[in-house]
Parts: sequence; C-alpha cells; structure tokens
Amino acid sequence: MRLPGVRKAFLKHVKFLEKDFRHPSLHAKKCDESKNRWRARVNRGWRFYFNIVGDTYIVRDVVPHPTSAI
Repeated sequence: MRLPGVRKAFLKHVKFLEKDFRHPSLHAKKCDESKNRWRARVNRGWRFYFNIVGDTYIVRDVVPHPTSAI
C-alpha cells in the first residue's frame, strides 16, 4: 500500500474495527462464509479483507475496489 492517503484512511478504519466491526464507516460484511472472510471499506476506492478468530481480527489484504477507476 504505497498511497499515503490510503494508508492514513486504512489506519483510521482499523481503529474503528478494533472498537466495533459494525461501525457504519466500515460497511463490513461477510464475503466468504466458508473461509469466514470479511470485507470492509478503507475509502471509496479501496477495501480490506479480514478474518475474525475469537476476539482477534486478522487483516489479510488491502486492495483497490474492483469497480473503482484507479
């Protein structure tokens, strides 16, 4: 993740995730039931994927949103 604005937004949203994964800014939703994989918003053009293991969130990837024009 090389873009400073994306990094700043990601770190902000990780703090929301730590407090409550249902925070409205995250728009978190389960995207793969079999792998217990969740997706949340970084900003309009970026998403991050994570797993929930017990009370721990494991961030797996931060990627451009497939429908964004980056």
